[in-house]
Amino acid sequence: MAPQMAKTDDGSPNPLPEELDRALRRATDRTIAALTALRKAVLLHVGSERDRGVSLSQIKLDFQEIVSRVKETAEKDGDGDGEHETIAAEMIKWTDGFYKRSD
Repeated sequence: MAPQMAKTDDGSPNPLPEELDRALRRATDRTIAALTALRKAVLLHVGSERDRGVSLSQIKLDFQEIVSRVKETAEKDGDGDGEHETIAAEMIKWTDGFYKRSD
């Protein structure tokens, strides 16, 4: 079981210290911005490739190769956090949906 936050006298959890709260907000904002940018890039790439006649399976394969290269580089640099598979799976889901769009 994860440790619980300390409680105040009335039993409610103590709020995060202000500095930690600000850091968490900044990190969350950056993460959301990065995911939004990635999703938009996938949308544009998939649309472009679909318009050129590239198959969905080939686009997925291309993305998987890109993620594999990024993962290898991150692991060599000591930056691997094990979340590449999660992000790759999301990219594939987005790819499926974007490919089927009729924009």
